Amino acid sequence: MQAVIIAGGKGTRLRPLTYGCPKPMLPLVDRPFLEWMINRCREASVCDILLNVQYQARQVIDYFGDGDRFGVKIRYIEESTPLDTAGAIKLAEPYFTGESLIVFNADILTDLDLTALIKFHKSHQSDATLTLTRVEDITPFGLVELNSQNQVQAFREKPNAEQAVEFLAQGINTINAGTYVLEPKIFDIYPSGEPLSFERKVFPDVLCNGHKMMGFVADGYWMDMGTPAKYFQAQIDVLEEKVSFDFGDRVEQQSKGIWIAKTANVAEGAVLEAPCFIGDYASIGKDARIPSQTLIGANSLVNKEVASGMYSNGSMLI
Repeated sequence: MQAVIIAGGKGTRLRPLTYGCPKPMLPLVDRPFLEWMINRCREASVCDILLNVQYQARQVIDYFGDGDRFGVKIRYIEESTPLDTAGAIKLAEPYFTGESLIVFNADILTDLDLTALIKFHKSHQSDATLTLTRVEDITPFGLVELNSQNQVQAFREKPNAEQAVEFLAQGINTINAGTYVLEPKIFDIYPSGEPLSFERKVFPDVLCNGHKMMGFVADGYWMDMGTPAKYFQAQIDVLEEKVSFDFGDRVEQQSKGIWIAKTANVAEGAVLEAPCFIGDYASIGKDARIPSQTLIGANSLVNKEVASGMYSNGSMLI
């Protein structure tokens, strides 16, 4: 099994956060989100990783290198111009080994069981397996229709309110959750180096060409972190343990929802309200109050009460 992580986008919905940082390198609490994704691949025994990069690619390459210090093998597929989601995968074709590909969008935080997904794909001898999630309001999303055996039957455009009522009455309420297991052969018919979309071209073609496409419905945690509000909410959900996150041995949980790096200095008398996070080498003074839903980045100095929110690394609040 090989992993392909699509990490080349500009993250325009997350601006201004992405003006100086590629989207997958934005921190999830105390490390780049992409590091969290790579760790999940390794834990699922998927250690051969093809990493698509384009926007500010050097930041990604310099941080991860060949992947050795993360226990994986990483090779980079760099786009000279954006090729859309599936175009980026086609560009990686020279590195394909013939094994199944598990494909990730680099902005989805989820507790999806990757081992169960891979097992499902293999047991159904599927050519393409899409992870799906159920949502209460289906109007902002395109929908994926399944039959009783969870085989994909059709893709539906975003419904209006009236159509949504009809779809829900038919039990159609699953959307694309952004993780796929694909057989490399489905890319054989496309030229390399040209823009290609999964949603608009590849997935409809899989159905039209008679390939087997399954839907793996996951009912756990799922968050598209593509907007500042969603990105911030993902941080809070991690601190509240709504989604699994390995803080490692660098961080201790002082009490429920209060996470403090071991290298941080929190003075006696400082007030910390859950959920909150204090990063590496941060210094919290005795008169400081860290309100709920606040993340203090590494090397920060806080000497008084601050407003709730996130603070970038190296900030000084006095």
